[in-house]
Amino acid sequence: MDVFRPKLFDFQGVSMTHFFTDNWDKVQNFKAKPDDIVVATYPKAGTTWMCYLLDLLYFHQTCPEREKSVPIYDRVPFLELVCSPYPTGQKIPKTS
Repeated sequence: MDVFRPKLFDFQGVSMTHFFTDNWDKVQNFKAKPDDIVVATYPKAGTTWMCYLLDLLYFHQTCPEREKSVPIYDRVPFLELVCSPYPTGQKIPKTS
């Protein structure tokens, strides 16, 4: 069975794939709002787990059903992902 592995290239001194770098200009131009929380972790070091914990701490008292009704990848957008449902690095509309 063949396993697909994306091709790595040197990106600012780090081996990366285009999956994470195609929208990098938008990531660099991201303007955080005063109430934004930015999660920064090493790859494969528990990013999803950290996002899950932060989401629980931030929203659990006001919206406990959010945990079961909205997948974590919709609750916490990843700026660098091309497949994000949000306009990466741009204004995200408030949903409250």
